[in-house]
Amino acid sequence: METHSPLDIIEIPLSKTKMGLMLAGSALFVAAGVWFVNNPYQFHRSHVLIMATGIAAIVIFGVVALFIVSKLFDARPGFIIDDDGLTDNSSIFAVGFVPWEDVLGFNVVNVASQRFIMVLVSDPDGYIHRQPNALSRRTASTNYRMYGSPIAISANALKTKFDDLYKLMKERRPESD
Repeated sequence: METHSPLDIIEIPLSKTKMGLMLAGSALFVAAGVWFVNNPYQFHRSHVLIMATGIAAIVIFGVVALFIVSKLFDARPGFIIDDDGLTDNSSIFAVGFVPWEDVLGFNVVNVASQRFIMVLVSDPDGYIHRQPNALSRRTASTNYRMYGSPIAISANALKTKFDDLYKLMKERRPESD
């Protein structure tokens, strides 16, 4: 294993370009939701279903848009890898700091054409319960049940490619092969 200096901290910034594109996409879905709510009779399906779909799009993508706007002004790095562990600040479900002694390994999963690095940890329930709200806890619990870990890392909002992030995480993990 390659040794690193204690000052060898890797900080990966948030990608303002990627987040801007995600914000534009969210805004389009909010606009479509508003259109659905205002024009349910344009469709041959249930008008109530069309309105409910519009309201859901407004709420879900509105929350996503607000989160993205807050991240656009966040000066903290999106992801940090250092001698102590990993710190995730990249998504709405970011877990924060994970010490290396909790990390058992990594798996890559594909979910709806998105790749995630699942960080396998020794106390999954502890990471589920430390989530700040019910939605985050439910998401972490679902991730654990379906993919083996409550911690899912994506490169979607980071200024790096997925494969590069995965390689860095594996290389920097103590006891890695």
